[in-house]
Amino acid sequence: MESQTNMFSGDSAVREEAHEVLQASLFLSVLKHTGEGVSRGDKPARSKDVQVSSSSCGPLRKPRRSNPPIVRRVNALIDSIGRCRGPFEKQVKASDLKDQQNRLLLRKEDVREFILPLLEEDDNPEQGVEVTTYNTLGETFPMQFKMWSGKVYVLMRNWKEFARENKLKESDTLNIWAFRNVQMKRLCFVISRTPKAPGQIRMEKGP
Repeated sequence: MESQTNMFSGDSAVREEAHEVLQASLFLSVLKHTGEGVSRGDKPARSKDVQVSSSSCGPLRKPRRSNPPIVRRVNALIDSIGRCRGPFEKQVKASDLKDQQNRLLLRKEDVREFILPLLEEDDNPEQGVEVTTYNTLGETFPMQFKMWSGKVYVLMRNWKEFARENKLKESDTLNIWAFRNVQMKRLCFVISRTPKAPGQIRMEKGP
């Protein structure tokens, strides 16, 4: 089984910085697809102020622009992001964490709106589409996006490794972005966990 690799070099001291790099790259993807520029000295925009097109990711947090190493890494990563959509939310259910299933169940509505528009002509969900999934540290997990029995869509293969490495728990809320990687020429996902305030656990209906 192919193990995950890390896009960013360094030890635990740069883990937070790596998180900023990935978030910043996705924000810059919004600018890339909408044509909005960022000038030095511009007042940082709040997420709700970011205008996005139907083909772009967002809204996302404004990236920091004061650290040249981060800027260099962002520039390198943003070049790989083509068409992108999202984010959409998914609440982790107990069934998503069962080792014997090794899959993340996705809502049909989210798949139709955010994932299917990014598929190429030769991508066949019924046969399975090979994808790369990133966490917020830039670590990659090879997975497969697939339709099971013509009924449900899942992310499978290495999902349980992703869940274990990222310490996912039942009722966690995930933010999922989908994009085409222009260098690898494949569908990719970025999955992050939304911090949850104490006492704000709410179980949603559906997968």
